[in-house]
Amino acid sequence: MNSVDTREPLKVSDRCDKCGAQAKVRATLITGELYFCGHHARQAGNSLVLKSVEVFDPEGMFNFGKQG
Repeated sequence: MNSVDTREPLKVSDRCDKCGAQAKVRATLITGELYFCGHHARQAGNSLVLKSVEVFDPEGMFNFGKQG
């Protein structure tokens, strides 16, 4: 089950693991955490959500609970 992680907010120093831009999304997987900028979070799309244990998405890039 995927859920929204509301524990620790993202910091300005958190960086995208793909390009180094400021992180907008944190995905917690079984093996650890990954950080994504908005571009790479959207590029990963729902596969990121499906593979994650938790996703911290403060800007609402993913519409949790909404299908469309």
